[in-house]
Amino acid sequence: MNTSHTIARLGDIASIRQGHPFRGAIRAAVDGSVRVIQLKNVGVNGMDDVHALMRTHLSNRKAPDWVKDGDVVLTARGGHPMAALLTDPPERTVCSPHLYVIRVADAVRALPAFIAWQLNQSSAREHLHRQSAGSRQQSLRKASVEDLPMRLPPLHQQQRIVTIARAALLERSHCEQLIAARNEEVSCYAARLLDGATV
Repeated sequence: MNTSHTIARLGDIASIRQGHPFRGAIRAAVDGSVRVIQLKNVGVNGMDDVHALMRTHLSNRKAPDWVKDGDVVLTARGGHPMAALLTDPPERTVCSPHLYVIRVADAVRALPAFIAWQLNQSSAREHLHRQSAGSRQQSLRKASVEDLPMRLPPLHQQQRIVTIARAALLERSHCEQLIAARNEEVSCYAARLLDGATV
């Protein structure tokens, strides 16, 4: 048994806050100087293209907490929490209030990429799902995120896991692209055949 792993509360190794407190709906503005990360931008494969995020204006007086490179965003709504690592986000970018921003404070014990990876594993997602509140729209409490136990192997092992996970994600993306291309090819052949053309 590997005894080199330690266990820590997420709140003990990272700061956790909710996104920017927008009042009402977030309105898109082509000339907006602020970009917004929303729930729809976080998926099973991580973040969408951060440079294609919605632009808007901020009207309230609260000083924005801009996201930074290495921050981890976690969806706070829905039955299936998802996390994504932010890599070189544009300046003047905030999160919607339906996301938590997790900023690792103890760099000696945890890599942000590893925290994002672990948050997406079934054990962490099931734990957070059990802690979700609300009958109609499940909502994740900040205290539940703070209390989430994180297993922390040595940093070199964390980096190895992250590297393997990224390689697996890239392989899956390539396979999905190949499958899509093959399906399109089959559809073209089927259309020509059914139209009586020579295949």
